[in-house]
Amino acid sequence: MKNMNFLMNRIVKKLRSVLVMGVIVVIATGCSDDLLNTSPTDRVSSATFWSTERDFRTALNASYEQMVGVDLNPMYFDGATEIAYSHADWMRQHEYVMGRADALSGWSSGMWSRSYTGISRANEILSQLDGIEDGILSPEAANEVRGQALFLRGYYYHELLWMFGGVPIFTNVPTVQEAREIGRSSRDEVYSQIISDLSEAANLLPSSWASDQYGRATKGAALGYQARTALYEASWKKYHEGDASGANQLYQTAVAKSQEVMDLNQYSLHPDFRELFTYAGEKSAEIIFDYQKVSGQNGWWAWLGFAPSSMGSNVDVEPTRELVDRFPMSDGLPIDESPLYDPAAPRIVYSDYATGENPTVETLGMYANRDPRFYGTVLFPGAEFNNSIYNSYPLCEEAAAVRSEPYGGAPHGYCSSTSDRILLTDYNNTYTGYIAMKYVDPQDESSPGNSGLNIIKMRFADILLMYAEAKTELGEMDESVNQALTQLRDRAGIPLPIDTTTMSQNEALDFIRNERTIELAWEGLHLADIRRWGTAENVLNGATHGIDIATGNGMQPVPGQHVRSFAGPRDYLWPIPASERDLNANLEQNPGY
Repeated sequence: MKNMNFLMNRIVKKLRSVLVMGVIVVIATGCSDDLLNTSPTDRVSSATFWSTERDFRTALNASYEQMVGVDLNPMYFDGATEIAYSHADWMRQHEYVMGRADALSGWSSGMWSRSYTGISRANEILSQLDGIEDGILSPEAANEVRGQALFLRGYYYHELLWMFGGVPIFTNVPTVQEAREIGRSSRDEVYSQIISDLSEAANLLPSSWASDQYGRATKGAALGYQARTALYEASWKKYHEGDASGANQLYQTAVAKSQEVMDLNQYSLHPDFRELFTYAGEKSAEIIFDYQKVSGQNGWWAWLGFAPSSMGSNVDVEPTRELVDRFPMSDGLPIDESPLYDPAAPRIVYSDYATGENPTVETLGMYANRDPRFYGTVLFPGAEFNNSIYNSYPLCEEAAAVRSEPYGGAPHGYCSSTSDRILLTDYNNTYTGYIAMKYVDPQDESSPGNSGLNIIKMRFADILLMYAEAKTELGEMDESVNQALTQLRDRAGIPLPIDTTTMSQNEALDFIRNERTIELAWEGLHLADIRRWGTAENVLNGATHGIDIATGNGMQPVPGQHVRSFAGPRDYLWPIPASERDLNANLEQNPGY
């Protein structure tokens, strides 16, 4: 769907064909029974659809399906921040990184369209529930369907709110005329609608599902998204609107809802951080909500887009030095305070520099003795992965002579003879020298564009961080904040080097924000964070950097090819798509567009 006109016409026709066929093609929630017990799909009518519980589950799947896709995969959100980099200037995110996005830009338009498609499908389900005939759904099933539909509507409005600010609210199926005349609701009105939907959903949804229904929204997910929405809006009120009183009320909600999730005693941190983002970590007790992927049905390009180039990847997005330097050392201290930090670059030698045979890592330098979460997030020169030593240094002069390539001559120990080498003319390789490790599982190497890894949307670590942040914003830096942060550090096996009860509020916030950045990197949350904190204009202007490479001035971090630009206050919100405003003149544009 490209615009609201198309969307609303589909709503008026009740979206029956889309609701059914969208799920048959791409199953969103891993419910195998829905696939096996199929009815003829060459036609859908009011007389045949909405007549069984399976029909309602199929319709729900169609709404879930809008959560991810080319526009919404989390890596690309981080790729629009300072902690990740994409050299591919043809990608939809590029003009946002460069500060050139406008109302005609495709990325934000796609997000708008997918979100409202999800909302319209949820609204259709709710409208059908209101008029359902007796006997089609049991009271328990009706509550579960309603709870999921409300969760989905709240989820999509949450996404729209942090991206665009106030947006039109639809809680039923409108006519085309209504859709063309509705105006934007205020941020407060959208927030109230989200909390209303998610609150009712939390009361209707189960704490867990049977294994064949795993992936559907739960009570914990509904509570968790209440906490996230409240926290996001609290930050916006404080740092963009200067409303301290309103912010504090929302921070209190974020604390309360985070605490409710913890009190469910349903979730705990997965013991192995790296494993959490592989097949071995699926259905972990840490995962509160994830989007279900099935290889061969709706598989995605996790390996093809993010693994090392030498293993068949295009390396669409990669981590930056700005992210790497945020990770502390194994003693828990930041790199500029820890005696364990060695600023030297890794040294990798070969028995034959022309062919790259028999690599030996003599030292890891700056990458030794780091927070274990670093090793589960970033692949760097000298690291071992998938039975090989990764080396992204520039080409060795011996290899350059053999291959007749223009780039080469890097000194021994700081050069690479592998296809992972940095080469600025290679658009299918990393430009920073780093590779992301989350969602890169060697099981996918044989089918690189068809990963069945589920995409985590919310996990328990985020709940702990939201609780700690909201409490600190309220000035309540008590022992419970220390305990939340200690859980994260204990899982990583490193000490918590601070005591929030003795720190200033700003010092504690800086620590928590950094902890949030490194813990949740590559999960698509950082862009929303730096926007709500009001720090985007400080970190999204200028070049990003990568590994240290040999230059005429010694070892220096390689800069990214593109220099980023972010103009506040305009870029803190995205533009309302021009196609929507062409159809509805009442949709006021965000300032600056």
